[in-house]
Amino acid sequence: MVHQLLVPPQEIRTDRLLLSPLTPGDVDDVHALFSDARTWQHLPEGRHRDRAQTVALVQAKIGGRIRHGLGSWLVRSVRDGGFLGVAGVDMTAGHVWNLGYRFVPESWGNGYATEAAVAAVRAAHDAAPDVPVTGRVLTNNPGSAVVLRRAGLSLVWQGTTAAPTPAGVERQVWADRGLSDEQHAWLVEHA
Repeated sequence: MVHQLLVPPQEIRTDRLLLSPLTPGDVDDVHALFSDARTWQHLPEGRHRDRAQTVALVQAKIGGRIRHGLGSWLVRSVRDGGFLGVAGVDMTAGHVWNLGYRFVPESWGNGYATEAAVAAVRAAHDAAPDVPVTGRVLTNNPGSAVVLRRAGLSLVWQGTTAAPTPAGVERQVWADRGLSDEQHAWLVEHA
């Protein structure tokens, strides 16, 4: 499947946030965020235990932006330039955008994830209007599901997969539109 991608602005400013493409110079901030156990309370095994994991993540996100014209951003406060988190959309092997966000705990409860998610969905629609925007969350993270809903996505699947999850927790797939059978199957397999 080949998509015509329009390259959106590389830096986006919202009312309160500055979204800048990730660079190798951001590894320290990203590692502090991804190694913080508080940001992984819903899926503890996802926490980065060493810096090499974060370096690989940042490199993958930079590569994705180069290949697909859009990707994740480092999120800073417009007010003071302080680091708030990482958010954006990344193209998946299932030919859908994956919306993701992770913010420093001190910034939680201020609507930053929703503000960044709305900007990411808009950028994805501008870059590739025919490509669905999707999100995957766990049922023990209802706050993240609220962000997906506020960004214009709807729940399209909930259940279990072979991937490990905490006891009694199911996985969810959200999308901004109908999915092809192939896209749906890929998302459920990788939920």
